[in-house]
Amino acid sequence: MDASSLPEPQRHIGNLIRRAQQLHVMTWARIVSSEITSAQYSVLVVLDRRGEASQRELCDEVDLDRSTVAGLVRRLERDGLIVRHRADGDARRNVVTLTPAGATERQRLAPHVAQVQRELTAGLGEDEAQMLFRGLWRMLQRT
Repeated sequence: MDASSLPEPQRHIGNLIRRAQQLHVMTWARIVSSEITSAQYSVLVVLDRRGEASQRELCDEVDLDRSTVAGLVRRLERDGLIVRHRADGDARRNVVTLTPAGATERQRLAPHVAQVQRELTAGLGEDEAQMLFRGLWRMLQRT
């Protein structure tokens, strides 16, 4: 399909990205959770992989701003999925770790997250899905 043959705003990549994000949010809520967002899940995944991380490191890993990560951490802590404490040797630095409940929740959600990925790309061939991933990845690496 040639984008120039489409009317505005359908031919604009930004419009398509916005609509794809809306589709992702709806699919996530239906398949994974209406309680835990994909951003919160990203925090659980990073902590599962790293063991612990400062809030600043979480900002870098999940590519979110400091205030957004602070809110995510507060909600995950309130729900008993993570704990936050001061770092040894640096009382100014918060360190975040998964609780056993957080590790269990991360493992429980993982197959559902994979299902979201499959559903979002179901209309694409394998080559097209890889091309979409690579194109989005390259676009985001420029920012």
